[in-house]
Amino acid sequence: MNTVIRISFLLSSLVILSVSSCSMTNDDVTDLREALLADPATSTVDTKNYTMEEIYTECNQTFIITMDYLAELNDTGSFPDETDKTPMCFMRCFLQQRGILNENDKINKEQAIATGWVQNGDTIDDCLQDMIGGTCERAYFLVRCVSTRRLVEGRSKDSKKR
Repeated sequence: MNTVIRISFLLSSLVILSVSSCSMTNDDVTDLREALLADPATSTVDTKNYTMEEIYTECNQTFIITMDYLAELNDTGSFPDETDKTPMCFMRCFLQQRGILNENDKINKEQAIATGWVQNGDTIDDCLQDMIGGTCERAYFLVRCVSTRRLVEGRSKDSKKR
């Protein structure tokens, strides 16, 4: 039971809201946006209403990672070993199961907002430039960017409370 609670906490931490106020402006970035974002008019989302535990279990059957990896991601914004493709592919599986990545590995920005993974589309737009490499790497770098922004925003709010 303790493991289920920990899985739920770690995976739900990935869904915590992220905030960003910047937006993209130049033509290169516009081309990148079009290459990586799903067209909302043609996007279909079939998330099958998976729970976080079901997503973890399903993705972990193929891409086995430890809870330490998820904890490290939640605590620091990145995995301890950024050369290991297995956790990166786990994150791709996770995003696909949530409907945030479609079958063509394009980001469904509206679904990312609807699930509460990000607060607004600006965060996705700002993180597109970090999405380099193969499909698993791009998914991981998106998660890393969103997670880092969430952590920085959280620290900023904490310092304002003092």
